[in-house]
Amino acid sequence: MRLLSRLHRHEITSASQYTARWCTALALAMMLTACGFEPMYAERTGTPPAGTPGQGGGVQSDMSGTRVATIQDRVGQMLRNQLIDRLNPQGEPATPLYYLTVRLNEQKDEVLTRSDQFSTATNLRLNADYDIRDPQGNVLTTGYSRAITRYNTLQSQYGTIAAEDNARERASREVADDIRAKLAVFYAHRRGL
Repeated sequence: MRLLSRLHRHEITSASQYTARWCTALALAMMLTACGFEPMYAERTGTPPAGTPGQGGGVQSDMSGTRVATIQDRVGQMLRNQLIDRLNPQGEPATPLYYLTVRLNEQKDEVLTRSDQFSTATNLRLNADYDIRDPQGNVLTTGYSRAITRYNTLQSQYGTIAAEDNARERASREVADDIRAKLAVFYAHRRGL
């Protein structure tokens, strides 16, 4: 009889804990909707300012309507391809709503050196200044993005070149992600979202 009594108390405790957890989760979900939380990239029908070409859609349609201008050098080509993949994966827009222009500057700084003055690690710094223009050429916003990556300087020249190329690719990926996030905020703000 005592065993049945214990089992019954355990079932009640488990049921009440389950109910408490369920109620807590429901309360949290209700608080998130009450505070106006929405995903930034969700398709919403915010209205752009008067005279803006993109009348419908939301942040994602503005990003898809952005044409990325050619960027100089190999690292510029990598950055441009990554920006295109992040902003408009279906390809460049036939009639762009916005034009993104990026200017890059790359610097290398030897940060670790041995006693025989041989560098063993190098920081690769990629600085990007960008601006967004409308089809008439008016500058809507400007911005700045920077990424710093490190690579090892090896005895093998081929190994050092491969490490440097990898660091350059990582830096361009970081800059592309940063520019995409900043553009999403700009487009959301522009639409009043």
